[in-house]
Amino acid sequence: MAKFTAAQWTAVNALLDGDPDRFGLPQRSDGSVVLASFNIRKLGKKNNRSDGAWAFLKRFCERCDLIAVQEVTDDLEGLNHLKDLLGDDYGMVASDITGGVAGKALGMTERLAFLFRWARVERTEVASDITFDRSAILDTLYGERTDFLAALTGREQELETWRRDKLEPWEERVRQWEAAGKPGRKPRKPKSPPFVLPHFLAFIRTPLGVSFRIAGADGVKPYEFLAISAHLLYGHKSKQREERAMEFFALMRWLVARAQQAKRMYHKNMILLGDLNLDFTRVDQRRTDIEARLKTLNKGELAGSGRAKVNLPFFDIHPSRSHITDPQQAIWRSTARQGETYDQIAIFIHDKRLPSHKKNATAGAEPDGFDYRVFNFSDLFAEALHGRPLAELSKDERKALFSRFEHDVSDHLPIWIRLPKPA
Repeated sequence: MAKFTAAQWTAVNALLDGDPDRFGLPQRSDGSVVLASFNIRKLGKKNNRSDGAWAFLKRFCERCDLIAVQEVTDDLEGLNHLKDLLGDDYGMVASDITGGVAGKALGMTERLAFLFRWARVERTEVASDITFDRSAILDTLYGERTDFLAALTGREQELETWRRDKLEPWEERVRQWEAAGKPGRKPRKPKSPPFVLPHFLAFIRTPLGVSFRIAGADGVKPYEFLAISAHLLYGHKSKQREERAMEFFALMRWLVARAQQAKRMYHKNMILLGDLNLDFTRVDQRRTDIEARLKTLNKGELAGSGRAKVNLPFFDIHPSRSHITDPQQAIWRSTARQGETYDQIAIFIHDKRLPSHKKNATAGAEPDGFDYRVFNFSDLFAEALHGRPLAELSKDERKALFSRFEHDVSDHLPIWIRLPKPA
């Protein structure tokens, strides 16, 4: 697999040195903290990445005080190497594998993790996964049994069609090849039709929650919050996109309901940082639908005395991009190919010092004030190696560029927020 040469990495870093803010690389400051989410594609063995890529990952992470990391493989060598590059100033916490069954090859299992800078972010006592009780799953299966039976029946029909139209003709071709004395080519086995859940049952990968504290000056009450790292369901087909939305709303429902139990929570605030794989192609409609649903959860269906304000800043157009009239282009994109906003940060606020939705309109106005950005390394790579941003490259140029960094660095761009230190 092709990767950047040492000379190309030199060009990339030189361009980034010249204007890091233009590409969204966060700056460190004594008056604020940076919290980030980064899906680092298949973060596993150390030798799966080039030295240039490791140095580049370190360069971003050392600008952050807390990083939620998704797609850590069962092998922790890569995550430990990244922590070693960051030095003893950083701590680490990781989940066990999720998204599969131990001992069985069922999809890609992964860990969720946090890296955090001890001097700015203190880990407190709570660490847990976020799950739905078995009784709730059984209630859903029983209460919606008609829909589940219909979905299973439909899958059997799809399988029968596949057998008739794909499998049996292929078997006949193999028999003909063998009869003619030719070796039979073994084609790639078609995947069976996916069973798409008609209702949410459980997360495909169990989100990880860890409690943290961010201290201010002496005598100032710190920020205290539960940080949740999540990597939700992905799937291309239309029904799979519906299932992705179901999983997203199930997580939001869990968080809203938990926020309303503030009196019993260890830390009242929560910050979700993760790859939510939310279909965000129709930006305006999706934003309106989600905001309406959250208001319903917070004020109606799950209303309680502990209601929290919810801010999803990456749903809004950043002030620095307000001159772009097309909302599809103006919204931050978080995939390296710049087509989707799968990665999100959500702040569930009880502490009034944390930024509400109203603060999004003035994000980035003050050096140590609230801000939210994307580190756009795909534009950085395109400009460093081709002299033009990604959108101006030809299809072949983009394809060649992606092949060099999507596995070596990642196919997701890191996203981050800046919070002023507690005051």
